[in-house]
Amino acid sequence: MTTLHIADLELYEKAQAIARDTLAAIAAFIRPGVTEASLCADCRRLMDARGATSYWWFGVPAVILAGPRLRDSMEGDVFHPSDTPMAANDMVTIDLAPEIDGYWGDCARSFFLKDGVLVAPEQAGAEQAEGMAAEGALHAYLLDIARPQMTFQALYAEMDAQVVSLGFENLDFLGNYGHNIGKELHARAFIDARCTLRLDSVPLFTFEPHIAKPGSSLAFKYEEIYRFASGRLRVL
Repeated sequence: MTTLHIADLELYEKAQAIARDTLAAIAAFIRPGVTEASLCADCRRLMDARGATSYWWFGVPAVILAGPRLRDSMEGDVFHPSDTPMAANDMVTIDLAPEIDGYWGDCARSFFLKDGVLVAPEQAGAEQAEGMAAEGALHAYLLDIARPQMTFQALYAEMDAQVVSLGFENLDFLGNYGHNIGKELHARAFIDARCTLRLDSVPLFTFEPHIAKPGSSLAFKYEEIYRFASGRLRVL
């Protein structure tokens, strides 16, 4: 099993804390009239202030998708935030990629407006509540079934079947559900139908289902980094 030195683990935890803390802080900025571009700038300012030294995903601090772009999926080098103002009942997904001297954080959340106020998914509507409940169920299922000897390919098959059983589809443009966390952008191992590496061949990996009901304009994302400790999967 691939393990991390304590000093390396602490830096990954610090980078991930920057992402989580920023996602909590950015909630105060989400209101009608803001744009993907303005939220992206706010996220960068918040992460810079918390100690991010750079942004590992093609230099992009945040992939932010709102309104009609919720179902979109693309590589970081082609992402451009929109200047379209958010409406009073919009939702937005925010995916952050802070780095501290080569150590990555990677975390995503979904946010909901109703009548101009940021609310919980249960308050936003039945479809919003169902989408986030599905995200929670998928992360819980991951923790239940993932074992060090599983391959990324086998985990993909399990999670894809679970997504379908919940009535959703995977929107990721590469068809995956996450990737390992490391220092080389172009050498990532993906949770997809092709990767035969074992989960314990990497020290950390993300789980980030980007899902939607077929035909729906709403799409959901929730991401965390995971690692094995004493043979069991844990959130970083």
